[in-house]
Amino acid sequence: MRWVVVLLLVAAGCPTPSQYREVRPGLACDRATRVAYRTMTELGYTVTELVPGTVGSDGSITGTKTKRDGTPTTGRVRIECTAEGATLVPIEDSIAPDYEFSRAFGYSFKELVKQPDVQAPRAEMGLEVSVKALSPQESTLDLGGPATVGGAVPVRVTIRNHTDRAVAIDPKRIDLVTPAGDPTSPLAGGALDAALAPGAAGARVRKEQLSGRRIPPRTTVEAFLVYPPGTYREAQIGIEDVETGETEGFVARVQ
Repeated sequence: MRWVVVLLLVAAGCPTPSQYREVRPGLACDRATRVAYRTMTELGYTVTELVPGTVGSDGSITGTKTKRDGTPTTGRVRIECTAEGATLVPIEDSIAPDYEFSRAFGYSFKELVKQPDVQAPRAEMGLEVSVKALSPQESTLDLGGPATVGGAVPVRVTIRNHTDRAVAIDPKRIDLVTPAGDPTSPLAGGALDAALAPGAAGARVRKEQLSGRRIPPRTTVEAFLVYPPGTYREAQIGIEDVETGETEGFVARVQ
């Protein structure tokens, strides 16, 4: 019986010391999950599992990365939510931890929670274009679930027109480029229908799909496109000046 007790204790792991628990009164569970996700990615982890927390139901985030010495490691954070706030509990990947992960997570979380979830525009003049490919975990955070099936890539396109002139955008002029340099057009028609997941997330991407439109001066447009499965490094975008009819090309890094 003693051996059984020892094995159970080892399997359960050691309780996380209180100094490594991030207790955040007043922090909404949804935002706690978002900041925890950003913290894991900032620390270099590839998030492999994300379960959003809710009041009365713990959430969790799990990620993996390779250390400098080439050994793999796993980081996990439990997100405990109540009506009063959220508590984030780092869980070490060791039965005899040195709490390196817990310390790094706590430090980064404290800094990131001070920042807004959506960064302010970097420029206050000209055109600013950003292209964000949503991972399955980011789709869960931002859209409430998977937006696509079969590996199709949902992309959020944001265009900020800081100029005094109207511009026009056409999704046919937004190609994503693979690492091999091959341009890829967004899905449309039956291919798009087949790529969208059933449920609220897929319906939202369909409803907020980027269409050909005019963007007035001092206006921001944010919408979605869906691309075939793949890895993309940059976007090639053509934006037309409505008054002159001239098209200007932009290259944006795919985030």
